Amino acid sequence: MEHLTIGAERAGRSIDDIDRPQLVVCSVDRDRQAALDGARLLVTQYLGQQPHIMKASGVPHELLDEIGKVLTWPATEEEIEAAMHLVPDDVVQMATASGSPDEVKAKVREYISSGATCPILYPLGDPKLMIDIFSTGYN
Repeated sequence: MEHLTIGAERAGRSIDDIDRPQLVVCSVDRDRQAALDGARLLVTQYLGQQPHIMKASGVPHELLDEIGKVLTWPATEEEIEAAMHLVPDDVVQMATASGSPDEVKAKVREYISSGATCPILYPLGDPKLMIDIFSTGYN
């Protein structure tokens, strides 16, 4: 947000005039562990193939190194599945909005409070459940 504000000011605009969409990967399930496991495959692939993004997101470098020992480029499905057990739940939740309906809504609200004006929800789990929990908004 700091850099967006600087850029907006340099362009003679207010940050409030800038639309700030954010893609939010969502895996929601009433079974919290099923939701986390549903997002773990994608997160593992990103950790192995896009480490610069994950490093910028605060993922420990040691975890990136461990996954890098298992995944190659391009990663096979077998490699991703083999590395999934290395990715803890907190990293899945750091990189996605995954978990119970309440946890997913709270994470999307976190994106909004951090500056996203238009969260774009990318469903990994049950899209109907996701639609149902967001049908009344983000609160």
